[in-house]
Amino acid sequence: MDMATMLEPLALLLAGLLALGMVRLGALQYGLVAPHDAEAVPLLHVLAAGTGLAGGIALLLSMPDLTAFLPTRIFTNDSPWSVTLGGILGGYALPRLVTLRSLVAALGGDGGLAQVAAGWIAVAGLLAGAVLATRLWHGRDRVRAIAAFVLLAVWTALILHYAAHLAVWMMTQLNFWLFAVALVLFQHWRYRAPSSGH
Repeated sequence: MDMATMLEPLALLLAGLLALGMVRLGALQYGLVAPHDAEAVPLLHVLAAGTGLAGGIALLLSMPDLTAFLPTRIFTNDSPWSVTLGGILGGYALPRLVTLRSLVAALGGDGGLAQVAAGWIAVAGLLAGAVLATRLWHGRDRVRAIAAFVLLAVWTALILHYAAHLAVWMMTQLNFWLFAVALVLFQHWRYRAPSSGH
């Protein structure tokens, strides 16, 4: 067993821990920036998460090579996901400049229908969050509410972007084991005892 094979589980663990760290850091920043009574307005949190979700989808749809997510490319010998932990972090942890440019172009109407729609839903969510914060808070609390909203939306979009890439990269790393686990789960489902419903 070579050194690279021995380090694979550690790389998978570190990549997963980074995703959890992003979630924790985003929640911590939101809690520090948001007004003290923000928890009484769950709509602010929900709207920010929804806006970030739309933004993350828009980022994924703005990638220059969406075909990399197809199963026919994930498990091939020349898979774009056959990279090291450094490769996944350096190339996919944050959106690349070409992805951001494509997203900006989509907001101008230059893109697929889903990409344009997701981008504009994210923009509409940002505007709605600013209006909500403006109506419910005043003075410094208003600025804090808007900043917390934007922070949570951005973190949600970045986490979704990274998580999608991480999931596909992990599938590539696990390759054989993924199919073995899927086969065991299928056999368990196939031969399970029928439920006795009333």
